[in-house]
Amino acid sequence: MKALKTAFFSYLFPWFPKRVLSRLTGVFMRLPLPGPLAGWLIPKFARFFNIVIEEAERAPHTYCSFDDFFTRKLKAGIRPLAGDRVHPVDGVLTEQGEIINGKLIQAKGWDYELSEFIGDAELAKAYEHGYFCTYYLCPADYHRVHAPESGQMVSAQHIPGMLWPVNEWSVTNIERLFNLNERVVMNFTSPAGRWTLVMVGATNVGHMTMTFDESICTKQWRWNKPTLKTYQPPLNIKAGDDLGSFHLGSTVICVFDRSFPKNFASTPRAVKFGETRA
Repeated sequence: MKALKTAFFSYLFPWFPKRVLSRLTGVFMRLPLPGPLAGWLIPKFARFFNIVIEEAERAPHTYCSFDDFFTRKLKAGIRPLAGDRVHPVDGVLTEQGEIINGKLIQAKGWDYELSEFIGDAELAKAYEHGYFCTYYLCPADYHRVHAPESGQMVSAQHIPGMLWPVNEWSVTNIERLFNLNERVVMNFTSPAGRWTLVMVGATNVGHMTMTFDESICTKQWRWNKPTLKTYQPPLNIKAGDDLGSFHLGSTVICVFDRSFPKNFASTPRAVKFGETRA
């Protein structure tokens, strides 16, 4: 089975029209579900993906589509913040470590350039000897992304790209995976230091929406040039604030400068939004 999977991803999947596939999946996910049908299908959908439906803010029949349910909010108070430095998502913390020579670890024996990843060579220099955290979100996870720190958002850049899967096989077999895929890069300053949060797209996750700026559009059929938005004045963001949503699972990577304390824990390990990061 493993050999068949490797053969599929190595020889067949590269030829798949991943952008078209992702867009068509999005169309299906957004098909309207009448209330009674939603009340019947959403619980089945949740059981299939092992989603804890009891954490959802609303009752199943109130979601108008599968996509509406995937981008659900949580019940108020269900995830109190454990401090002012928290994990930004529900998911698996797959990698973390110090940034050395401008490189981040993708997987054992693989690394990638931070300057290319965030689309800013000068900013990348500011993160030398800082650290990074990589989070993988599967379909079972809560799909909203929150601020891990308080600060001011000074810019956001949409970098179009490919839509490779970000599963374990891809991370360990596709060189520079995160630099190849579409992503939205959010840059912050704060009294504690500088930090960046990146939402990375994937197959069937070409659609990412930003809560702070609805004009940032990743749901595109063609590959456009990167788009940088600078905010004047900067946007005030508090730890735990809702930044955006994945319309299916994907990856979030946070980068912090050397001002932030480094307290690395074992990886991979499951984490929840709101749990303390350090």
